[in-house]
Amino acid sequence: VRVTIVVLLLNKSLTVLIFTITELLTCPFKKLCTDLLKELGASEEKLQATETRLKALENTVQEQMSRLAKSEAEIEKIQMENRDRQKVAFSASVGVGFFGPFNTDVTLVYKNAITNVGGAYNQVTGIFTAPVRGVYYFSFFYHCQADQPTQLALYRNGNQVAITQHHKSSCYTENGGNGVTLLLDKGEQVYIVLRKDTRIWDDKHFSLFSGFLINAM
Repeated sequence: VRVTIVVLLLNKSLTVLIFTITELLTCPFKKLCTDLLKELGASEEKLQATETRLKALENTVQEQMSRLAKSEAEIEKIQMENRDRQKVAFSASVGVGFFGPFNTDVTLVYKNAITNVGGAYNQVTGIFTAPVRGVYYFSFFYHCQADQPTQLALYRNGNQVAITQHHKSSCYTENGGNGVTLLLDKGEQVYIVLRKDTRIWDDKHFSLFSGFLINAM
């Protein structure tokens, strides 16, 4: 019996090995041929396993890319929402010189606006009007001579919310302040009142009224 067997060996290069075997059953190279065929089968199995792993890796990469694209879309959405969100922040000082004393309580007009993002603070009236419902933070500070009393109060729609004050002392000057967080409805007003018979001093840097929107509701 004359049999021709072609064995393909996968290595760094493709080699074609041709064996011509006479009397295969009694051929002394029978074991060699059998081993080569087994190695070829094992190589094919390894190749298939490698292809399977590569396919799985490709699927994983595609899945990660899909997740990344989704995350980028969500980030862009949040950024657009932040751009469209109402922004409110202001700081203003009283001015230059002494203010007070007066024979009645007066609303302090902080006429020198340092910042007025959103335009919610009125430099003419000294009143902040909430443009949207939300949580706001306010602070107010004063500078004064120690031999004169000072009392400031933060009001919300005519109702006192917070106070800061100074009593006469032997020091030369005094500074004080206070702050508060408020949940305001749209249109509610916040302002600072200087109590009667008291006064403050400023040079555009000491006696300030500030506020900003923390979060719209």
